Amino acid sequence: MKKLLMVLLLVSATSAFAAKDSLVGNDSNAPWRMALKPEFQFSQIGGEFAGLAGVQLGPQLNETLYFGLGYYALVNNVKGENSPTNDMSAFDFWYAGVTVDYTLFSDKLIHCSLNALVGGGRVSSSNSDSSNVFVATPGLSVMLNLTKQIELGIGAGYRFVAGADNPSSSELSRPFASIFLRLNESY
Repeated sequence: MKKLLMVLLLVSATSAFAAKDSLVGNDSNAPWRMALKPEFQFSQIGGEFAGLAGVQLGPQLNETLYFGLGYYALVNNVKGENSPTNDMSAFDFWYAGVTVDYTLFSDKLIHCSLNALVGGGRVSSSNSDSSNVFVATPGLSVMLNLTKQIELGIGAGYRFVAGADNPSSSELSRPFASIFLRLNESY
């Protein structure tokens, strides 16, 4: 474990001195920055398309390691299977948590990252049932440096949900795809 931490720290430290390739301009070598990541996730809930809009905000170290807070919420109506016992025509689903992202080859024009959110949320159905849920979303993203401070990315991951009743945890636990911008600012 100590060796893995040392390797991660060494990779992070060396990336601070590397020049960053981007479509426009050159990057500064500021080690600490703030990052804002608006994101839209495409998924399914109960066999229907589900769109979740979200945002992540937090500090980053050497354009490699990102920490922060994230919030996601369902933005469309999901009808589900429309059976009398499982009417999902009007339900709400949101979650929030702590995020971490490790970006590989951030100095390259096209690069990737491993990311995760761990937290909790709430599911509320039309018949006033609601439940608190645990959510974990590991994922993988590929990004393009548009400028020295803006990255366009696509991602894929899996949303694990535990503790939901209607809809069930298994209906909410689904793979997702996403598109996002990551805005980085030096300070």
